[in-house]
Amino acid sequence: MVDTNLFSFGIVLLIWFAQCMHGTDAHALDGGTLRLNTFNGWKAFEVITQGDDPAGDGFSYSMLSTFDGVGAWLVDASTLRVLVNHETIDAAISEVNLDIVELQIATSGMIDSDNTGGGSFVDSARQAYDRWSNNGGDSWTNTSDTSNTSFSRFCSGQAYAPDTFGDDRGFVDEIYVTGEEGGDERLFALDSASRDLYQLSGTVGSAPGGTGGMPFDVWENAALLDTGEESHVALLLSPDGGSQRMQLYIGEKGKDASGSAASSFLSRNGLAFGSWYYLTASYPGLGNTNNGGFDTSIAAGVLTSSKLEDVDTSPSDPTQVVLGDQDSGVFIFDFDLVFGASFDSGASSFTITKISDTSGGANSLNNPDNVDWTDATTLAGTPYPDGIIFVNEDNGTGEIWRMEPDGTDQILIASTNVGEESSGILDISALVGYMPGSILMTNGQGSPSSLSVLINPEATETTEATPIPTMRWMGHAFLALLMILSSRGASPLWDWMRFVGLAMKSRSLTQDSRGSGSELSES
Repeated sequence: MVDTNLFSFGIVLLIWFAQCMHGTDAHALDGGTLRLNTFNGWKAFEVITQGDDPAGDGFSYSMLSTFDGVGAWLVDASTLRVLVNHETIDAAISEVNLDIVELQIATSGMIDSDNTGGGSFVDSARQAYDRWSNNGGDSWTNTSDTSNTSFSRFCSGQAYAPDTFGDDRGFVDEIYVTGEEGGDERLFALDSASRDLYQLSGTVGSAPGGTGGMPFDVWENAALLDTGEESHVALLLSPDGGSQRMQLYIGEKGKDASGSAASSFLSRNGLAFGSWYYLTASYPGLGNTNNGGFDTSIAAGVLTSSKLEDVDTSPSDPTQVVLGDQDSGVFIFDFDLVFGASFDSGASSFTITKISDTSGGANSLNNPDNVDWTDATTLAGTPYPDGIIFVNEDNGTGEIWRMEPDGTDQILIASTNVGEESSGILDISALVGYMPGSILMTNGQGSPSSLSVLINPEATETTEATPIPTMRWMGHAFLALLMILSSRGASPLWDWMRFVGLAMKSRSLTQDSRGSGSELSES
């Protein structure tokens, strides 16, 4: 005799299981028109485009124009959060949340069959901050769009993980650093956990040693350096125009703007009390290296260029930074920062090496702008012990190039097809289950602007377990089989359902007793 209650429970659970196998639809028309050309085996697909407002995400927010800098981290095991800067006169930073399993499915589909499969992977889009402060958090302005803010031309940006370079080294919290390339020329830090945006320029207190505070300038980006100790942070500051001089900020962790002990967000991250220095050096010729130091005076032969562009730290050696200079080429800095109780500017030094020219003519890298340096990696059996460098061009073709950190093995991987520069190159490989240098994101600044994924022909999955993709076709087939068998009244099905019902009920109780997992976070 059939236990009707258990039979019904089994039916419900089987339908639930089939729906889980089917997967849930996200809320965007992503995987749409691609605005990149790809070369040398690379593949690409679109993520989100200017004007997109994902339906049903609970936010009335359309993506602004002129995409530029980009950063990313894992909110949890299923969500990849991407921040997109908008280099507009009335600027903002957008937050785009992606379903990581669906993104992995789209990526695998492109690798295997040049097709994402049509599934949606964008869950939501909104402004990246709920409020901002221009006085270190003493007061706040609430905001959900640009109607009550006056930011200008957010350029490149960097997302940094807590304990960036090891326990208590680097930032304490997850932070996105970006600046204005115009307007009031301010540097900002975004607390990703609280969604609070802090102005740094003009609010950081004056520490002794260098020029006090955090400067104003026409900011392109800032690269965090490993100080080798736990009490300070160091940011290499690159202005695109303005002073035209490279600068180094040294912040003291655990102090407020007056220099007193404190534990606020800015204080614990070394962004409330600090000072800065000019870099003293001259550019070397291609393949050559020059030595440099630090000074507070511009009369000391400071490193100067009219088109200093993006900077990015080497993950495998975070005392090294790559610089793209649109007028001069691509350079590698190697810093030796000396600390005792404070920063010893006289004993500290750096070298600068030129690894690529700014213009090599047709079929070569020209007008370098945004840069990204990956961690050490092995792709398709080829080791890259120092990682790989990717470079966006700032010109009408917007070409994207990859090279080794000594400037060799330059390969064209993509270009824009809308007559504008490419921008905001970022390696997201480790966040989606691949070896560094496998999977990238980049922006195109044309009209319309768009964010795209780039896939290396040598993309290599990590050996770590990744989420199992949902299988839509299996869910449909399972539902169909269930309906057919039920309509025929097959008695063996009843026994099977009794078993499934009991097993799933037991599994549900076991899961409830375990609770949920901890939150993941990377950048």
